[in-house]
Amino acid sequence: MSAQTLLSGGDKWFSYSGEVFGDVSAPATIQMNFIPNTGLRDSMVMIQPFYAIPVSTATPSALGIEIKLDDVTVIKQQTNRDAFEATSSLIEFKLFVPRQSKLEVISLNTSNNNTQIRGANIIGYYL
Repeated sequence: MSAQTLLSGGDKWFSYSGEVFGDVSAPATIQMNFIPNTGLRDSMVMIQPFYAIPVSTATPSALGIEIKLDDVTVIKQQTNRDAFEATSSLIEFKLFVPRQSKLEVISLNTSNNNTQIRGANIIGYYL
């Protein structure tokens, strides 16, 4: 899990989760990025989740993503295993984030894919 890092120009920031995965006892959600306060300026944010090859081909077995602003879910997406090709390609979510917001990117998973690698990259542009 990565914190927010301000870029040298002061007008952009980023957060990289790196590769995140659970073990066989992992819960149904795994926090990938957590930014407790996005700063004193409003931001336009792009979030790019990524997923490795599924560990299990059992049905249902699918990773997903939930994005929360100040504990309110603003995006929640989880597909079935058969749609893996669609979720493994680059997906990008763009959203407005008000100043001083708490931003969380959470991985949704089923019991069959706790150990599957996943992650999320965030870049924010101050407005």
